[in-house]
Amino acid sequence: MSDRIHLRPVEPRDKPAVKRLARRAFGPLQGSLVTLTSHTFLCELSGAPAGAVVLETFRYKGDHLGGVIKWLFTDPAAQGQGVAAALVAEGVARLRQMGCHELFTTVEGFNTPSSNRFADLGFVPLSPAQQLRRYGLSLLKIGPPTFHTIDAGHFLWSRSAAEPPREQQRTLPGGGALPWLLNVLLVAALVALHRVRVGAAGELHPHLLWQLPAVIGLIFGVRSGAMKLTARALGLTLRYRIWETGLVLSLVITALFGGLFPTPGSHYPVEIRWNYRTKLPRLAAVAFSGALALLALAWLLLVFETRGLAEGPGLPARLLTLAVMPLHTLLVFEILLPWFPFASFNGRRVLDHHRLLWAALAIGTAALFWVRYAG
Repeated sequence: MSDRIHLRPVEPRDKPAVKRLARRAFGPLQGSLVTLTSHTFLCELSGAPAGAVVLETFRYKGDHLGGVIKWLFTDPAAQGQGVAAALVAEGVARLRQMGCHELFTTVEGFNTPSSNRFADLGFVPLSPAQQLRRYGLSLLKIGPPTFHTIDAGHFLWSRSAAEPPREQQRTLPGGGALPWLLNVLLVAALVALHRVRVGAAGELHPHLLWQLPAVIGLIFGVRSGAMKLTARALGLTLRYRIWETGLVLSLVITALFGGLFPTPGSHYPVEIRWNYRTKLPRLAAVAFSGALALLALAWLLLVFETRGLAEGPGLPARLLTLAVMPLHTLLVFEILLPWFPFASFNGRRVLDHHRLLWAALAIGTAALFWVRYAG
């Protein structure tokens, strides 16, 4: 560790400065959500606040003590100077001193500066199946303190507190076709619930048991197919990952508020350690193809509507009617809102790489909505 770096517990007088630091690191919205605990540690770089790590402990699986790195943030001006690495190492050491059996954190899937640091210290991402096998109903106790409850695109990582860091698996666990199909079925069920909440319960017929999954499968399949084909053409190996807590968020939005929040999951590099900036040009091309495919599908459906194909009792008309709302809702999050808390959708990859390309997608989406709803 550099002699310029000094780590110490946060004192009451430090809290306003730490909160300002969080807002600089995360932005005003996400930074305002940061809460400090009695186990918060400040990193000073040459005497100035440069970052902080927020820790918490909780009980799970009976008397097991879990430790979580809840928040980790550094001043943008201090990035690349070892601050984050020092904070993560300090957090792990402190949680081990507290007697934790296992350590946890959650990381957004494209946030490789954080995920690589945790991987270096022995953390590994857990697939939903691994979480269920390892923790069972204790996930209900693990979720709230780790924030792994209602978010889109964040994944749970863990490591044993007792064992020293060692070489772990190098590729992501789980993923693939089965989670993708499961996601289609779950989102289709949420769309059915949405129809109940908005007063369309009388339109729920047995044929929807296959028509809704078929429609969601078409929408997600067009997106995933375009992304996979582009990735293959660019020599990029990706693996689908379901957003399990995004589905929980979608359920909350639908059940409590009658809204609709389609969670398609996404495709990520298979390696556990990788660099976002290095792969961004290819990831942005993959994301652009997925978003563009959805937008093209939406325009095609609009053409069918204007030609009267949405009218009548036939199967094509029913499928077209079912597809419009989830597809248009997905476009809002996929393209128009590429910021927190929707940064895991494809629009953010495109925006990070080429703002004009994202603007073209956004204009195309806005034009679609204008023609469809205001024209």
